Amino acid sequence: MICEVCADPRAEVVEALRWARALLSDGVTKASDIAITSTDLSTWDDHMLVLASQGDLPVHFASGITALSTRAGQTCAALADAMINGLSQDRIRRLSLLSPYLSETLATDWMKAIPSEAGLFEPEHWARSLHGLTSIDGAVLATILMPILQDVADGPKSALRLGTQLLRGKSLGLWQEALRRAPAAAMEMTLASLRVADEKDPVNHVVWARAADLVGAPRKHMRLVGLSGRTWPRGDSADPLLPDHILGARALVDLSRLDRDRLSFEILSGHPAAQITLSRSRRSAEGTVLARSALLERSIVERPLSRTRSPEHAFSEGDRLLARTSDAEALPRIRRVISCWTSWTRRPEITAHDGGFRKDHPAVMRALSLPQSATSLRRLLRDPLGFVWLKVLGMTAPELAVQPLQLDPAAFGELVHEMLRLAVDMIEPLPGLVRATPVEIDNVLEAAAESIATRWPLSQPVPPRLLWLDTIAEARRRARRGLTVDDRFGPGTRSFSEVLFGTNVSQAGRVEPWREDQEVLIGRSGIRLKGRIDRIDVKPDRRGVRMSDYKTGTRPRDLHGIVIDGGREVQRALYAAAIKQLMPEASTIISRLVYLDTMEPPANLAGDALENAVTTLLDFIDVAVEALRAGAAYPGPDAFANFNDLRIALPAALDSYQRRKDENFDAAQHELARLWAER
Repeated sequence: MICEVCADPRAEVVEALRWARALLSDGVTKASDIAITSTDLSTWDDHMLVLASQGDLPVHFASGITALSTRAGQTCAALADAMINGLSQDRIRRLSLLSPYLSETLATDWMKAIPSEAGLFEPEHWARSLHGLTSIDGAVLATILMPILQDVADGPKSALRLGTQLLRGKSLGLWQEALRRAPAAAMEMTLASLRVADEKDPVNHVVWARAADLVGAPRKHMRLVGLSGRTWPRGDSADPLLPDHILGARALVDLSRLDRDRLSFEILSGHPAAQITLSRSRRSAEGTVLARSALLERSIVERPLSRTRSPEHAFSEGDRLLARTSDAEALPRIRRVISCWTSWTRRPEITAHDGGFRKDHPAVMRALSLPQSATSLRRLLRDPLGFVWLKVLGMTAPELAVQPLQLDPAAFGELVHEMLRLAVDMIEPLPGLVRATPVEIDNVLEAAAESIATRWPLSQPVPPRLLWLDTIAEARRRARRGLTVDDRFGPGTRSFSEVLFGTNVSQAGRVEPWREDQEVLIGRSGIRLKGRIDRIDVKPDRRGVRMSDYKTGTRPRDLHGIVIDGGREVQRALYAAAIKQLMPEASTIISRLVYLDTMEPPANLAGDALENAVTTLLDFIDVAVEALRAGAAYPGPDAFANFNDLRIALPAALDSYQRRKDENFDAAQHELARLWAER
């Protein structure tokens, strides 16, 4: 008899399925004559469930399948997730799609009127979001949902009521069985341990069963897996409720677990009409070395099976391609993958896989014809390949609505900008920002903070209440700095906040220094520019304009020595170019950066310095656009920065890839490389 030695439990399942496929392929052996078994199936069960479905093998799970692999189990899991971990839009959306009651009562798109970015972690957030919403049949959504959401917010103590109301049939049965086995607070762990009967008929399927169950109905071909010292036989352990010193006087069972496992092995391996195959793992799933079982006699020869061997029979198409590289390499898609991997990891020269496409590609030309923001132009200048991925291919990172303990820097900056916008809108035109007293500024900031504290949780994730109020207070402090940093720009000056330009339509009801839908074209390439300027101060005669770009990050040490900072700082120059076109009568333009985390004065750019910055930046934008039209887009310095969320699309060994290709990337983009050295 031979025992096949596999790498780990997953490899053992792969070899078992290959063995079953080999038996079925001869056209003589029937599935009902084949069985795969072990003492405890938990180590191999998940692998068997996934891999057998991939190979489309007829496998019957005699001990049942995990409840969470069924729709009913996932329905219970969705309810348990919301009940234990709290309310959120993602959890309630998932529950509404799976719950029999909610899917029947509500339309599929009932949440379309609620912003998808909203976290909605509190019942009051849901109450405000659902206010005024009705379903297709005219029913008020709040009347249907708020009692349920309140029960979900109450947590495990409402488990029985929630299950009875929201679940039906199999899902309700699983929920009640989980509550019978353990408290509702442990529902997630309890559901993971539940199993449901496999509906496939064992008569015409390969059976996957425990050895203790198979001894009563052995089959002609049996594969015994897990023959290592830990799993077959399993050692005896003391029962925590009835320990050995109590059981010693009066045994409740005739045989120990170790003896039962030994007996099962003897019965199955000694069956006179059966053909037995043995296997064991060399290591556990955690990497621990496993010794061979004591049941394996010295006469049993072990045969190591490599992961990369080419089996005579593969259990699935994927297994065939993985095991037989010649078959895989014949496929065009695999050849392209190998070519890409080789270009990334071995070749220092630039290849088509590093960025490149045909000249005047229609998708690229279409992306360049769209209005560009300052952020997208910065990406074009400092990471042309990232610009193509984002603007041409539409690659974006998913956003998960998880309740944060603090806002990330981008969200906090948006919060401060929104507070500044509301405050300026309240204080203009009377009394006017430049004429307002400190008390008046504090009053409008207080009103803006109250408005944001109420509205923001309905549109995006915010921290828990106490942390959220502290965040609002910090944003208010920085906003006050932004409103009180100014020198007087002259009597009668009018201030505007969050001023849009280059948009498709003009927003009605807002007074702006120009029409928002007026087109702005920059450079020889004629790129259409759009944007939102944080603040504009305009003199009464419109001949003097001051633009402020608020920053909530850390102020650079040498801010006054920075002009375009290698393409990182583009707002001042781009917005000045836009103002020249939107207000041709303006003879004086001051463009400045205002850092709100410090009391240092703003960094102004005006006169010849501003003119030179605009000219230099527009020239480099033309260079980048021409390179893109010519079909060249390679990674720039920002491609390898930690903040770049598109780094996941680059090779995994990013540091070595950068060292290997960096010199050639700079040579191919030598004109843009001059920008990266600019101050």
